[in-house]
Formats: sequence, structure tokens, C-alpha cells
Amino acid sequence: MRFILSLLAICWLNANYGQESLLIQNVNVWDGTSDQLKLGQQVLIEGNLIKEVAREILVEPDITRIDGQGKTLIPGLSDAHLHLAFTMGLMDTRNKADWMYTAIRAAKAAENFLHLGFTTVRDLGGPVFGLKQAIDEGLTPGPRIFPSGAFISQTSGHGDLRNPNDAHPYWSDAPLHSMDAQGWSFVVDGVPEVLKAARENLKRGATQLKVMAGGGIGSDFDPIHSIQFTPAELGAAVQAAADWDTYVAVHVYHSEGITRALEAGVKCIDHGHLINEEAIQLLKEKDAWLVPQSHWLLRSKESIEILPPRRAQKMAMVLAGAEREMELAKKYDVNLAFGTDAFGPLGGESKALNEFITRCRWYSPVEVLRQATSENAKLFQLSGKLHPYTAGKLGVIESGAYADLLIYDGNPLEDIQVIVNYKENLHFIMKDGKIIKNELE
Repeated sequence: MRFILSLLAICWLNANYGQESLLIQNVNVWDGTSDQLKLGQQVLIEGNLIKEVAREILVEPDITRIDGQGKTLIPGLSDAHLHLAFTMGLMDTRNKADWMYTAIRAAKAAENFLHLGFTTVRDLGGPVFGLKQAIDEGLTPGPRIFPSGAFISQTSGHGDLRNPNDAHPYWSDAPLHSMDAQGWSFVVDGVPEVLKAARENLKRGATQLKVMAGGGIGSDFDPIHSIQFTPAELGAAVQAAADWDTYVAVHVYHSEGITRALEAGVKCIDHGHLINEEAIQLLKEKDAWLVPQSHWLLRSKESIEILPPRRAQKMAMVLAGAEREMELAKKYDVNLAFGTDAFGPLGGESKALNEFITRCRWYSPVEVLRQATSENAKLFQLSGKLHPYTAGKLGVIESGAYADLLIYDGNPLEDIQVIVNYKENLHFIMKDGKIIKNELE
């Protein structure tokens, strides 16, 4: 009887977890770092990791096989700057939406990004800790998430999400708004409060901290030129992060804010459209990272004019420096990550792919693909001991790497439109050794 029960248990496990080994054959492989494809390759996957990549791999006769049909296999894409929880306007999210509805929309956004080929993302602001847990447990489909948690913002900073008539919770006995209590933003002033906010995010599971260090477009009150947080406050966030073996990324456009952040020890500048030569030289000297969004250059004049007047003015200011930022990034060969700042209505996630189009004005397709795979993986490594995905390598196709794989019709190393036109070209998606999409059969 004991033998029969054991046999039934084994059968149950096999039925629920499926074949552990899988062989993808007849594919041209780009490994995430090389300049060229390796033609006619096979990739052996065991569990959630790549076991071997070679022309011929000896395997058991009954192993599950997938015929790649001579198409191109590349690592899963990654996005180093997006906001999965922001799928509605701020006022709707803050004042109308039930938190569970907001969470379900975030889960749908995560699924949509996965079906674009993004198998890993760095979420730079929003309450996505539960979403990350659900994805990691297999409860809902989505990319791996490096979460930041709540924006850390000064009063009047870009992360001060209060309605105009909301009392400041630290100046009065007014209750904390439910959105703030859920961890969308921490409005703090002074070193002690910055430390509390940083440590609270780390407690909740942040893999890096997001600090608002300058003015923003989406907020009505803080001008783009404003420098937010003092050097001591920024240094406090950096110290709190370093004490947990991770780093700080900042939202900032203007050179003065970039310089202050870098001098305080910040390791990642997100946006940075108004950076000047002196600031980018400092970024290079500090071996920090830049995460620009060049795809904003595709915005039409009409799409800017329909914004509220002050936001339209700020958007125009930022776009005026976007080309110069990319020119400087290229000139000084800085650490450049691929991040789109994608957020907004469900169904619009594919706009993130426009970043591939515009970056090819300055970089070759293979260089842009590196930024979206192996280079982003280097940035993610700055999370140190808080890095949540250490069983394998991210962003590459090699022995011991995570089995995050995409198969395209065409060669994206020569034509970036292969990536952009994903509906026609993306035929296979695997994340963590699990098949998400397969149109090859």
C-alpha cells in the first residue's frame, strides 16, 4: 500500500509540474551580449534554467522538443523604469477606485507587458509588493519585478500626491489618506523622516529606493527646475539603502538636481533630459547609471497642446533637451539602461516598444537590445543582497541563466522593427522555464 501511495504521489507531481527538461532546436541564438547570431543552435532547458547551448546536444529520445523553425531566439526583454500600478489618472486612483480594482488592473498591466516580451521589470514607484509575490508564486502571469515601493518625496515634491485641499498629515490631526496608507508615496521632510520612509520601503520588500530629486511633468505645482531634498536628506536615503546593500534611483531632469544626487551617492539617474556636459561627466566619473526616455520625442505637437497649460509647458521644456541627452550619453559612453517610464490606460503598454525605435537614432539595434537585456541586468545587480532572483543570470542566454526566452520571425539585430511589430513577429515567450506563448506548433 505504501508503494502504491508513493507511486500515485509521483504521478501527481509529474502531472502537475510537467516535463522538467525541454529542448528548443533549429534556432538562431543571440546571447544578449554578442554582435551576431549563432546559427543553427539548440538550447536545453532544465527546470527554470538553461542547461546548455550548442549545435548538437545529446538528450533522451523522449524529451519534449520545440522546433524553432530557423527563427531568432533572444533573452527576455527588461524595462528598468515603469509603474505597473498606475493604470488610471491620479485623481481617479486616489479618490474613486477601490484598492482591489486598482490591484487587478495592475495585474492585467503586468500580463500585458509579459506578452510584449518583457520578462523582467524594475517598478519605480507604486504599491506592487503583493503583485510581485503573486507573480513569483505563479498566481498571476507577469514579469519578474524589482519593486521600489512608495515614492519618497519632500513636501511639494513630485511625489506629493495630495489633492489641493488635503491637509498635510504631519501638520495637523488629519487622517492619512487611504492611498498614502497603501504605500503610493511617502511625503517626508528632514533626515529623520527620510530615514523612516526609506526603512519602511525596505521593510516592505523594496529592492531599491526611488526618491524624487527634482520637478516633474505630471504634477501641477513643482517646476522642472526645482531641486528637491537637501544633500543631507539625499545622503540619508543613500545611507539607508547602502546599509541594506542596495541603492537609490532618483527622478530628476535638471543638471543641478542630477549633480546634487550624484554627489550624495545616488547610483541611478532616471529621466535626466536636461543634463549638461558637466553633469554627465560626473555621472561617468561616479560609474552611475542613466535611464532616459527618448521615445517622448515621438510625441506630436497636438498631444502636448491638449495637456493642461502648465504641464504642456513643462513637457516642452523637457523635450527640448531630449536629443542632447542621448548625444551626451553616446559621447561619454555612460552606463545606459533601457527604461520607458510606461504607465497609463490598459492596452497602451505597447507604446513602451517605441523606445526601441528612437534609441536607434544613436545606437545600432544590437546595442539597444543589449541595453534592454544584459545591460539592464547589470543595473539590477546593484540591488546586491536584496536581489530577489539569484538562482540564475538575467538578460543572457548561456548555461546557468534563467530560461527567459523569446523567439521572433526575422533578425532584430539588423531590424529593430522585428521587436516593435510583436504581433506579427513574436511567436514564442518563455519565462522562468514556463511557456507563456507558443505559435510554433
